[in-house]
Amino acid sequence: MAENEAENVKLAVLEEKVFNMVEVISKLDDTIEKLSDLSVNVSKMLAVHEEKLEFARESAAETAREIADLETKMEEHHERTSMRLRTLERRVWTGIGIAVTVGLILQSELIGRIILEPQTPPESAIIERKS
Repeated sequence: MAENEAENVKLAVLEEKVFNMVEVISKLDDTIEKLSDLSVNVSKMLAVHEEKLEFARESAAETAREIADLETKMEEHHERTSMRLRTLERRVWTGIGIAVTVGLILQSELIGRIILEPQTPPESAIIERKS
């Protein structure tokens, strides 16, 4: 009987340990289920973030292309404006040259007339009386 009682005690201890193990296993199952849900949620979040990153990459590439196009257009516009400015400068300097030349010609003719034309003495404003 003592042996039977000892075996009953052992059996009761083992049943208690099994019961505790069942609780631990149940908690582990719950934890594994929560981790699985978390893993699914993280996978969804990663997929969303990957889509956002891909969109950002495409947007950055498009922006870079637009900047390059704008730079090309600005260079072309700058070249056209520079060409127009150079043409305008040439015309201005040509006009100045012509004006100076005409001025010199007119001045030399005026001086030539003054020097070459005999000058008549101015008439006296006083009238002399004859007595």
